[in-house]
Amino acid sequence: MTGQAGWLMACLLIGHFLGDFTPLATARMQKAKAAAKPMWPIAAHAGVQAVLAGLAIGLVAAPGLQLLCMAVAIEFASHFVIDAVRARISRDSKVLRDVSRGAFWRFLGFDQLLHGLVLVGLAVLVL
Repeated sequence: MTGQAGWLMACLLIGHFLGDFTPLATARMQKAKAAAKPMWPIAAHAGVQAVLAGLAIGLVAAPGLQLLCMAVAIEFASHFVIDAVRARISRDSKVLRDVSRGAFWRFLGFDQLLHGLVLVGLAVLVL
């Protein structure tokens, strides 16, 4: 891995953390994800993640505008789909909503793994 690839992955992961686990993920977004509706706050959350990924990619990799826009679109679409599907599955499963159950944490971990794999794919795409 090159130094640039390492920095890009670090910045993408930091951006993902900021978008998911800080006030950038608003209470309205969290509530929508818990209820699997309405979809617009989940889309707004995906938009925040896409902007953060775009900033990381633009600053570290500096790809052309077309490639940057493609990466941002991929991040938005994938983040929205992953979170919307997770929300709908969790909403319909008492076990997957119960933080005291291992299944909740495995499902959350799988969700985060999927997001991380998308970020790896974006890094490969733009470098």
